[in-house]
Amino acid sequence: MNTIPTVTIALSAYNEAENIGRFLQSVLEQKENGFILEKILVISDGSDDSTISVAKSISSPKIEVREYPVRAGKSARLNEIYDSLTSDILVQSDADITFAHPGVVAAMVAALSSGESVGMCGGRPQPLPAQTWTEKAVNLSTRAYDRLRETFRGGNNVLSADGRLLAFRRDLVKNLHIPEDMITNDMFAYFSCLKAGREYRFVPEAVVHFRSPQTLRDQIRQNTRFVAGPLRMEKYFGDEIVARERSIPFSLFARTALREFFSHPILASYIFAVNLYCRAKAKMTESQLSAKWQMALSTKKLQ
Repeated sequence: MNTIPTVTIALSAYNEAENIGRFLQSVLEQKENGFILEKILVISDGSDDSTISVAKSISSPKIEVREYPVRAGKSARLNEIYDSLTSDILVQSDADITFAHPGVVAAMVAALSSGESVGMCGGRPQPLPAQTWTEKAVNLSTRAYDRLRETFRGGNNVLSADGRLLAFRRDLVKNLHIPEDMITNDMFAYFSCLKAGREYRFVPEAVVHFRSPQTLRDQIRQNTRFVAGPLRMEKYFGDEIVARERSIPFSLFARTALREFFSHPILASYIFAVNLYCRAKAKMTESQLSAKWQMALSTKKLQ
């Protein structure tokens, strides 16, 4: 990389009019400490709402909006981002989040610049306060998940590789191609990083805010895809490495789960039952899932 690395922030958006304006404003508020922000790239993947007009209404010469009338799926759009990257670093995000503070990108860049062996890093998504019963239950499980990913291997694990905020060195991205049928591109990128002999780093200070599913239907849609992710990974990387990277000590898992159960037993029981159903559904439907997954619409309403 250059002495002062250049950065492109990019995302694939499908019907993200609800929040993309807030997302872009939070990006423009980032302080360029230790990097130069070259471009903010928004690729509209067949959006039929006002995603494009909202994105174009944000005044900045650094924002580039690419419009496509037909939805190709997130995999195709991410591969376009990777192929066209000219900056030293790619910060990849989603449109249904906001950066929590002006130093998020700087923290990601610093992690990638810490050593030549580091090829990829992930931020720390944090849910907004819950507004519905289901969202409260989901946030409870998210809190347990957050403790697991921070504790397991010091955070440098597949659990913290979350597509809401990832960053890559250009040389890794240029050799990364997301398969058309991919349902968890973040997990695929993580295993690709390891396969390339590079290291992954968790960046806990790089916080982004998101909205958890507010309805039962949306939780089932989202969690079923998440749970099906490792099954899809085994087809590309083999079950040995997938099992190794996800082998959380039972004692750690039990302590974390029981802590949340005893604090909110009814909510914990509810979300455990829902996620158990999602696990069973994932096993039955994994082969049918694609990069054009059904959207969890309630996660788009951050305000």
